[in-house]
Amino acid sequence: MQKTTLALMMTSVLLVLSSCQPPPEKSVSSAPEPKPEQPEQVEEPSSTQSLRDAKTPRQLTSALVDISEKKLKDQLICSKLTTTIRAVGSKSEINDVQALQHQLRACLPTADNAQTLQWLADYQAMYRRFLGADRDWDNGAFYDVMSTLDQGKTITVAQLRLVNPRIRYLVSLVRSNADVSVQYLGEGVYAFHHDLQAMADLFAPYLPEDQAVFIERMAKDNQDIFWNDAAITISYYQLIKRAIFWEDYIKQYPDSYFIKDAENLFNIYRYTLFFGSDNTRWTDDAIREFLGPEYKFLLVQLSKRQNSSLAKTAQAFLAFMELSDKERLEKYPLADEDGSISGNVNADDSKKENAIEQSDIAYYQLKEALTIPSPWDSHNNKDCLSSITCIDYDVN
Repeated sequence: MQKTTLALMMTSVLLVLSSCQPPPEKSVSSAPEPKPEQPEQVEEPSSTQSLRDAKTPRQLTSALVDISEKKLKDQLICSKLTTTIRAVGSKSEINDVQALQHQLRACLPTADNAQTLQWLADYQAMYRRFLGADRDWDNGAFYDVMSTLDQGKTITVAQLRLVNPRIRYLVSLVRSNADVSVQYLGEGVYAFHHDLQAMADLFAPYLPEDQAVFIERMAKDNQDIFWNDAAITISYYQLIKRAIFWEDYIKQYPDSYFIKDAENLFNIYRYTLFFGSDNTRWTDDAIREFLGPEYKFLLVQLSKRQNSSLAKTAQAFLAFMELSDKERLEKYPLADEDGSISGNVNADDSKKENAIEQSDIAYYQLKEALTIPSPWDSHNNKDCLSSITCIDYDVN
């Protein structure tokens, strides 16, 4: 009888051991491999070890009870993880964030996709709360401290006394390299920031390929700012690369969970590629000469891409540059305020109000020639240029 009992117990042990094995990591073919943290010596869990060392039914039963208790404890922690994430805020400390990261590493391997995406959204919001200092943006003392940090200079005690205790705490994290840094947002505005790649690395292994590729690319592109005082901060080459990436992503993952956000990103990069911004221009005002010698070469190369809407737009752009003023006016006439068509773009009519400025004529006609909509005319209420997913502007 004892042998029969022992055999049954050993069968149960094998079943428990097989169920405790972690699931294989999902392959992410297009995304960079997540960078591992500092290697640690991994020891076999004591409960599993005690199972293998058990020699009597009593020892086996005791080991099984230990495993059950640990499993129940993990399940309880994971079931309350959303509440735990949302509890971290502007009064929390870095130890709270690190404990949360440890819990996520334990819970993500067994979570379904909906839960993983929810934790990701909550985690991003958590970091915004943890690092938030919006109310201090207009504070001169805050600016003085942040600019000093940004320049790598030493902050004095007198400077720190002028900011609130939370700012002093976040400054201490920056100085201790605790995954917190200073980011200049342009126009005299500073904020505290964190490593987006570390965030992507935490979640990417547990997401389907299309989602993992999305957040990895966002982490790479959004680690630094895209706008600075209405100027584009990246090079023309990088702008083309981003536009190409999102065009290809849309083709490769048409049913992606993030497809609408990918389309929005493509529209942003395509529009700025061909029209620039208020303080960034790729051509002269007449759109006849490129301002950088490499711009024409890059755009010609883009125009040769196969099966690409970007290539067709590039071809139309280059063709527009070759048109004379007369040809442009014939193809893309200018509408006066009353709806009639102006036959002379150079006419000096001092009585005409709200007429198109001479310097704006070329851009008006270019928009007619390219027929690509502005991404800001769609009333899109998402910020896709600051984190690893697009975030609603009205999210606190």
